[in-house]
Amino acid sequence: MSLLEQVSIHAWIQNNGIRTESGEVLDFKKYKFMFDIYADRSPLITCMKCAQIGFTTYEILKTAHECKNEKIDILYVLPTADDVKRFSGGKTNKMIAQNPVLQDWTTDKDSIEQKQFGSNTIYYQGSWTERAALMITAKKLVVDEYDRCKQDIVEQYDSRLQSIANPKKAFFSNPSIPDFGVHKWYLKSDQKKWHVTHSCNETFVMDENCIDYTHEIYRCPSCKGEINSEEVRGGQWLPTAKGEWSGYWIPLWIAPWMSAKDISKMKREKTQEFFDNFVAGRPFFGSGNKVMPETIYQNVSQIVNDQSGTIIIGVDTGLPIHYVIGNKQGIFYYGKCDDYDTLENYLKRWDNAIIVSDQGGDLIGIRKLQEKYPSRVFLCYYRADRKTQRLIDWGQGGEYGKVTADRNRLMQLVIDELGDKRITLCGKREDYDGLVEHFGNIYRTKTENALGIMEYKWERTGADHWVHSLIYWRIGMDKYSESMAEVVGSDIFAGLPIGRFFD
Repeated sequence: MSLLEQVSIHAWIQNNGIRTESGEVLDFKKYKFMFDIYADRSPLITCMKCAQIGFTTYEILKTAHECKNEKIDILYVLPTADDVKRFSGGKTNKMIAQNPVLQDWTTDKDSIEQKQFGSNTIYYQGSWTERAALMITAKKLVVDEYDRCKQDIVEQYDSRLQSIANPKKAFFSNPSIPDFGVHKWYLKSDQKKWHVTHSCNETFVMDENCIDYTHEIYRCPSCKGEINSEEVRGGQWLPTAKGEWSGYWIPLWIAPWMSAKDISKMKREKTQEFFDNFVAGRPFFGSGNKVMPETIYQNVSQIVNDQSGTIIIGVDTGLPIHYVIGNKQGIFYYGKCDDYDTLENYLKRWDNAIIVSDQGGDLIGIRKLQEKYPSRVFLCYYRADRKTQRLIDWGQGGEYGKVTADRNRLMQLVIDELGDKRITLCGKREDYDGLVEHFGNIYRTKTENALGIMEYKWERTGADHWVHSLIYWRIGMDKYSESMAEVVGSDIFAGLPIGRFFD
């Protein structure tokens, strides 16, 4: 291989007549918008893209060329083990079969988890079912379909690169929701967009404003003249921001084979979420996928909680321990501590108080507290009851002290109740900034379960301890309160501190 081919992936593709998995010769006249992306040698690259844009071919060729010629090991992460099979065992193997030069480069042709190109290796791993990659040391991390990956696992993969000098990263995906996944990284980039120059000499971003849905044509936003396919094809990538990453936004309408009529048809027939994510290649600003700050703040009321009745302490164990305290009038305090003495003092303070805690964050401390207070400390296990579909199941007899709950459905219930202003947060707005922060770290995804049924699940991007503490409080309220009573007016307890412990 010539020195030019080692340096230039375009020269290598042209000189070797590289073909796609279907046997089509790769032609940059058709895929001109991909030319610069292939050539981009930035150590940090992100692409926020639509679907069906020919990106899989790029991913296979770019990683193979880098692995062989830069002599680096690459960790390639996809959402699931099944995705790994389809990508590595299917598409990549087909690409190798179509191209003799790739056959000469690689061994382990039949291995799904890894392929050796020259003296180095690409490791393929799923994010939801596989953790072996945490032991792999690689020079480059590639995350494909980033928004569908398990975020905390990707973070762990990313952390493996921190000890390596000058690591490389590439994150690609159809976006999902704002400020999450690939959109979050795109916002940290130079935000390149495809610019088109019209016959009127006006240069502009080829965005949705250029689509005339009524007449189903592309129009220049300046002169209103029609934009033809050659003008779209002849566009260029220009940055629109400053950022540490090299970023590209790839909507489907910059592909010259897509007409405005095609885009208009999808606009009519698809849901807005589908159109935004998979056609426009942008996040969908739906209301149900993130918990907005106002969803929490709207529940704040400057009333005084009299701390009567059964008091529930919802606890998320770990270091530190996070907790939420309330009764049927609502939440009147939340905080964190470093030891179980604090929790025990609360049990001593209120003889009518119980604790509902997770059982997995600390295997020793919370169980010792339960042994000391066997009728007042309950350990919660997140596990869906597929037989009865019960949301909460309190243990009886030999399982007294244990409660089983459906995590995902309960989280949705609590979020819905906050949205409907049915959980009172006693105090001032600023008192609940911490709770708002933790709820802001969760997001809803749509996944396919083992039965092939699509379902929503709540995942996290950061600390969510007070979210679970509130859920455990709500579980306690399910058992010890028939209904969420109306809050007590502050005029009854005039002069008492608001949203704080009574002395």
